[in-house]
Amino acid sequence: MKKIGHSTVWAGVCASAFCLTSAYAQQPAPVVVPPNTPNTVSTSPDQYVWSQNSKFYIGADAGGLITGDTRVKEFFGPVNPGTKVSLNPGARFGFFGGYKITDWLSVEGETGLNINPINSITGATIDGDARLSNVPLLGNLRLQIPHGKFPVTPYIGGGAGGAASIIGIGHHIELNGIDVHGSDASWVWAWQAFAGLRYAITDDIGVGVEYHYLATTGPDWQADGQGAASDHLKFLGVQSHAVSVAFDINF
Repeated sequence: MKKIGHSTVWAGVCASAFCLTSAYAQQPAPVVVPPNTPNTVSTSPDQYVWSQNSKFYIGADAGGLITGDTRVKEFFGPVNPGTKVSLNPGARFGFFGGYKITDWLSVEGETGLNINPINSITGATIDGDARLSNVPLLGNLRLQIPHGKFPVTPYIGGGAGGAASIIGIGHHIELNGIDVHGSDASWVWAWQAFAGLRYAITDDIGVGVEYHYLATTGPDWQADGQGAASDHLKFLGVQSHAVSVAFDINF
């Protein structure tokens, strides 16, 4: 049987002591806090900018809508040139969600509702409520200017996609001896441009005011054309201008 000699023991003790001393030396030195030192609160220089850890956001907006006059291309048969559709002011409701690629660039998806009452159609009789609506489905790019501590951020953007163009006739519209009522939807191409100012309430919540311009191609609705030359009701495209109040939250 082998025995451990005293020299070996002492060597082991010395090696252990050296390891403990080295480990202790590597620990961070204690910090001495002077008495009566006032507490300080640090403020992030980006306190008003969208949170750096919050890449996704959702939001909504609502406001007023003005849509310019458009023309009737076909009313279940030919119409006189210059037959015009006049629209009353209406309302815009928008819903969007996006992802911040950088502090200044985001991609978004957007939908909502643009609705205008129909005021008149040249040569037509409108009995009851009639309205023209668009439900857009758009992909957007949004550019914003980070402003550090400044709470207001300007932004601009644009998008393209499509929209469901819906005509709703509460009672009836009569033109050239043809009477129509009911509702129908037609898919159209759509694009938009927008700009706004966002005010940061907190790092992740903001409110703002924005302007939207939306344009569409012409819708083509269909109905049972009993005794009519065709079963199509066609308008030219519309151009809308909206000013709304927006709210967003980042997560």
